[in-house]
Amino acid sequence: MLLFIALLVTIYLEMNHTVVPLNKNLTQQVVNARSDQIDYWFNQRIGEIDMLASLASDHQWTRDELLHEIDKFEAKKQVEYESIRVVDIHGNSWSARDKPFSILNRPYYQKLLLNSDSNYVVSNPIVSKANAAEIVVILYRVNPSVNDEVAYIAAAVSVKKMKEIAQDVMLYDQSGQLIIDCRELGEGDGAEDAADKKNMSVFEAPIQNVEGWKLVLEVPNSSLSLAVIKTQRTALLVGVLIGSAFIVFLMLLASSIIRPIQSLRQVMENVQNGNQTIRADVTRSDEIGDLGRSFNDMLVQLYAVEQDRKEMELRLIHEQIKPHFLYNTLDTIQWMAMEHGADNVVEMVEALSAYFRLGLGTGSPYILLDQELYHVESYLHIQGVRYEEILDYELRYDEKLAQCQVVRFMLQPLVENAIYHGIKPLGDQKCKISITAYKQVDYLVIKVENNGVMIPEEKLEQMNQALLDDKYDRSATGFGLYSVNHRIRLAYGVPYGLAVKSEDGITVMVIRIPLDGEWNEDVEDCHRR
Repeated sequence: MLLFIALLVTIYLEMNHTVVPLNKNLTQQVVNARSDQIDYWFNQRIGEIDMLASLASDHQWTRDELLHEIDKFEAKKQVEYESIRVVDIHGNSWSARDKPFSILNRPYYQKLLLNSDSNYVVSNPIVSKANAAEIVVILYRVNPSVNDEVAYIAAAVSVKKMKEIAQDVMLYDQSGQLIIDCRELGEGDGAEDAADKKNMSVFEAPIQNVEGWKLVLEVPNSSLSLAVIKTQRTALLVGVLIGSAFIVFLMLLASSIIRPIQSLRQVMENVQNGNQTIRADVTRSDEIGDLGRSFNDMLVQLYAVEQDRKEMELRLIHEQIKPHFLYNTLDTIQWMAMEHGADNVVEMVEALSAYFRLGLGTGSPYILLDQELYHVESYLHIQGVRYEEILDYELRYDEKLAQCQVVRFMLQPLVENAIYHGIKPLGDQKCKISITAYKQVDYLVIKVENNGVMIPEEKLEQMNQALLDDKYDRSATGFGLYSVNHRIRLAYGVPYGLAVKSEDGITVMVIRIPLDGEWNEDVEDCHRR
């Protein structure tokens, strides 16, 4: 019991030093937040009036022109403004809907006249004669002045919005007048209020954009310390329960948690030291047993992945032998053809060897533009022998672009598509494939053109949409075009990729990728193959 009493006293003292200041700090933050909201609301209105004043000054509007613009603005901002009027140099307030009246003797007008450094003033709350609504007037100076007719803009805004924001906080204006009273009817006043104020904590926050305005919240000290009393009661109840269960809990903890965890930790250390045969105990049916089974499953998967990795490394080593064997065989065939004077076979084997060497090359997924063009030229040479009667080709590019890095193996699928879908369907008709690479602004553009079969408009639209969405659609693009577009997007981002055009007897597949460095944009003096 003495332990609980000491605990209660300690909590009480600590709460007085922590909870009450914390409650005060949180309450002040609430008042500050409300103040910031009202300030932001005023700042929006002042910004809108400043916009009207700036437009009037910049465009040298007359009073009628400015009133016309104000009418349009008021139609959009009916909730925020009661009215917006134009004030001339003599203090007359004008509107397009009613007669002018003088504000020469009104305090807020006199205040702005005396304070030449300020662009605006905000009046005390007044009652609108038009609809008996409670308003404040923002009088804004048009600077530089347009003419004698347009010197100020007077915007009347409702106090209702500020009351909604302030809620239960009192709002005072610059004269100390209470604008919003959060106190409920029936509360005491006079001497009783004075006595109550001694037991009150007062929280204040200024409205930055309205000079002299501030929010005030009065909170009874008893409300701030209410949490202390509740915490004392809760601590007493919890202390009794915890004290009863603490000893039992300690006895069960060692046998049910600590020992199994230590055992699992020992297994982990053994695995870390390289023992791949040891496993955790999975005989338990509680959370510790589930943890052990998950750890064992993880070890099985980890060892399986490691074994797969070793097998993959061995497979890669074996696969690397195959291209070398292929190259050596092609070199032997080329040497034998040269011995027998079969020049056409030599050229064919040379082109095939170059095609495989560049296409099966390992390492970076990128390749120099010159090598990529050489690779596709080897492919065209091979196909040119096969389709000599119907196929002709041409390669053009700026030599200064030769060292640009591009995605490997992105032109051959386009050329293959042009041959099998554009040229072969025409039968014996001679067609031509042209490949052009040039700089356009900061991009490298590569075009693959052919004058074979045109692509129907509906099919072309479907194809470009699939490329734009970067989705594989067998009926639209086929895997070759999708693969080229997808790899370019992976390498350079969404804005780049492949597009297809088909008009005036020419089908063009256009690749666009980013280009670094400065290059000659004159494509006429280009390198030809």
